[in-house]
Amino acid sequence: MKKIDENKTMLQQKISELGYDSLRVSIFNEPSENRMEWQTRIEYDNSTNDYRVYSLADRASVIGKIKSYSDYQEAADTFLTKLKLTVEYNKLRVKQNKNPEYQSPLWSE
Repeated sequence: MKKIDENKTMLQQKISELGYDSLRVSIFNEPSENRMEWQTRIEYDNSTNDYRVYSLADRASVIGKIKSYSDYQEAADTFLTKLKLTVEYNKLRVKQNKNPEYQSPLWSE
């Protein structure tokens, strides 16, 4: 679990460096824990030793597929890419005078 805690800290630091603090994320929580609409999640499954990356939609339902990785770096890269795409998508929605998924100061930057 020490490695998971280290990875969590590194991801939280990277999110802050990118200015993504206002995004809805869940980092290494249990699948049923701390779920929110329009959230991007990375989890670790102790039983399979796999990392899982996925996004939630309205009513906290899963969007698309849950991607599994045996390698932490691949999972972290996918997680950060999903965050970047979330920002780009919501900026576009605001530009088109549509409602974003949720409110964030990032959409108007």
